[in-house]
Amino acid sequence: MSNENYHYQIKRNNEAGSSVIDMLVVLTVIGIVLSVAVVRIAVARDGLRLTNSAQVLSAYLEKARLAAIRCHCSTTVQISSTGSYTVTAPLKSATVETINYPLEPTVTFQGLTLPLTITFDWKGRADQDYHLTLSNTQGSRRVDLSGGGDIKLDSSADYTYAPPIQAIMPTDLSDGATDSYVTHFANNNSNTNSNTNSNTNTSKKYKPNHKQPKK
Repeated sequence: MSNENYHYQIKRNNEAGSSVIDMLVVLTVIGIVLSVAVVRIAVARDGLRLTNSAQVLSAYLEKARLAAIRCHCSTTVQISSTGSYTVTAPLKSATVETINYPLEPTVTFQGLTLPLTITFDWKGRADQDYHLTLSNTQGSRRVDLSGGGDIKLDSSADYTYAPPIQAIMPTDLSDGATDSYVTHFANNNSNTNSNTNSNTNTSKKYKPNHKQPKK
C-alpha cells in the first residue's frame, strides 16, 4: 500500500471515529433534555392533580350544602378512605342518592381520623368546622369548611379560634368586697344617668325660640 493510500485510510478512520463520538454526544444531550422534560411534566401533572382534587372537593361540598337547603333535609359527605369520598344528597334529582368520588391519582387525604362524616342541616350549616388537607409529592392544599357553611381553599382564617374574654373583676370575693363593688358600679351608673338627664333638661330649657312673633 502506498503512503498516499495509507494516509487516506487513516483519515477516513479518524473521520468515522469523530462521527461516532459526535453522535454519542448528541444522543447524550438529547437524553438529558428528555429526562429533564419528563420530570418537569410529571411535577406539573401532580401539581395539577392536587389543585383539581381540592377544587372538585370544594365544589361537591357546596353542592351538598345547597342540596340540603333545597330539599329542606340533611345531606352528608363521608370520607371513608384516604383516596375517595361519598356524597349522600339529592344532587341529580329529587331522590337522595349516594355517589362515590375518587381523588386524582397520587392525591390523598392527610391528618384525618377516618371515617369522617360531614353533615349539613336544612339551613346548609355544617355540624362543626372542618379543615380537610389533601396532599401528594408536590405539596398540600386545604379545604376549609366553617360551621356556618362557608367553604374556602387554603384560607388563612382559623374557624376554631375563640378570643379570650377579659374583664376587670375584683380578686377579693368576700361578701363585703362584693357588696362594695356592686355599690360602686351602681353609683357610677347613677351619676352617669344623672349627668345625661341634666344635660338633656338643660338643652331643652335653654333651647332658643325661633318662632316669629305674632303680629
